[in-house]
Amino acid sequence: MKVLSFILAASFLLFSSSCNTVGDYEELNIDNEIKQIVFFSDEKDYSHEVAYYDAIIELKRDFPNEINNMMVLSGDNADKYYKLFDVKESPAILVFFEDEVVLKIDGIVSKEKIIQPLAQALSDNIAQQGR
Repeated sequence: MKVLSFILAASFLLFSSSCNTVGDYEELNIDNEIKQIVFFSDEKDYSHEVAYYDAIIELKRDFPNEINNMMVLSGDNADKYYKLFDVKESPAILVFFEDEVVLKIDGIVSKEKIIQPLAQALSDNIAQQGR
């Protein structure tokens, strides 16, 4: 009976620790005090990412620190984070702040559909940081 109890307790601990997303976020070294841009790249087909690259280049003028601190995930490095961030497809860009995704854009979209919401999310960040 003690063995069965031990096995059940160990199974529960193992299962509950695998569901812990905080450790996964910490593994990425995301700073919760600032908005962090995370870009999911599809290394199998970069041609779908042109609008994202154009948007990033355009936004770098107004948000140089945020773009320089952008995290790029691709290949095997990205696979384990798709579910964590609820990313349906690549390419994708998201803004993470205070343990939650505050903006997510994924799939093939136009540059304009990336720039406007991303600029708004980053502008909110500037106001929050008191710049």
